[in-house]
Amino acid sequence: MMTAELNEARRQLTNEVNQRRGVLKPIEQVLRALKDPHNNAVALSEAVAALENTPPELGLPAGADKLFKELQALAETHLSELEFTFVRDLREAFKEIGIVLAGEPNALVAELFVIKPDIRRKQVEMTFSRQLVSGKKIKLDVAQVVSTYERARREICERKTDFDELIKEIYEAYERTLKLAGKPPGTRMSIVDCYRELVLVRQPLSFRKTPSKNSFKDYPKTHFAYDMLELRRQNKLNYNGLRMNLGTSTIDVGGDTARVMFLATEATQGQFIKDLYFAEK
Repeated sequence: MMTAELNEARRQLTNEVNQRRGVLKPIEQVLRALKDPHNNAVALSEAVAALENTPPELGLPAGADKLFKELQALAETHLSELEFTFVRDLREAFKEIGIVLAGEPNALVAELFVIKPDIRRKQVEMTFSRQLVSGKKIKLDVAQVVSTYERARREICERKTDFDELIKEIYEAYERTLKLAGKPPGTRMSIVDCYRELVLVRQPLSFRKTPSKNSFKDYPKTHFAYDMLELRRQNKLNYNGLRMNLGTSTIDVGGDTARVMFLATEATQGQFIKDLYFAEK
C-alpha cells in the first residue's frame, strides 16, 4: 500500500518537474535572445509564445503575464526592424544588378518574379506564375535570394526556344488529348492534360526509344507558363491555318490545380486557364 502511494507521489512530482523544466527552457531562450534582440527577434518571439502557454497550475510569479506581453511587444518591434533592414538590403542588392524591386515588403516584384520574405520562418518564397522557382528552401539571406533569382531568370526566361516549333508541339499535344478522349477537332480540352502530353511530345528520341530517368527531359510548369506568355506576346499562336485559344476557368475551379493552370501576364497578374483548343482564325 505504501509503495503504491509513494509511486503515485513520485509520478505527480515528476510530472510537475517536467512541466517546470518546460517553462525554464523558453526562459533560458529569452535570456539568450535578449543579448541581441534585433538579430534574435524570431527566437525571442517563439520563446515568449511558449511562455504564454504556461499551464496556470504552475503558479508563475505575480506580474508574469505583464512581463510576457512586454517581451512579445519587444519581439514584434524587432521583427519589424528586421524586416525593414532585410528588405532595404535586398533592394540595394538588386539595384546593384540593375533591377528595381517594386511592390510591398511582404511581396516584392523583380520583373516577372514575386519575392516574399517570411521573417518568422527565416525563409523567402520566390515564384513565377504562382509556381515556386526553387525546390530548395531559400534562407533569409540577401546573397542567396539574389543568386536564386539570377538562376531562376536564366533557367526560365533566357532559354533558347523556337516558338514556331513550340506551337507545332502544342498542337500535336492537343491532337493527342483529342484522340485519347475520342473528341473531334476544335473541342476544348483540359490545359492540364495538354501540358502533360506536351511534356511527352518534347522528349528526345533517346527517351522514346528507351524511357529512363537519365534520358527524360524535364519541362517544368514555370517553363511552360513563360513560353505561353511569350507565344502571346509575340503573337505566335497560329499553326496550319488554326489559332490556339485559351479558355479561362469559372470561379468554382479557379484554385483546383488538377483542372486549371495559372498563366501569368505580369508578375502579379494573369488568369486561371481551364481549356486549350485550336480553331480556324
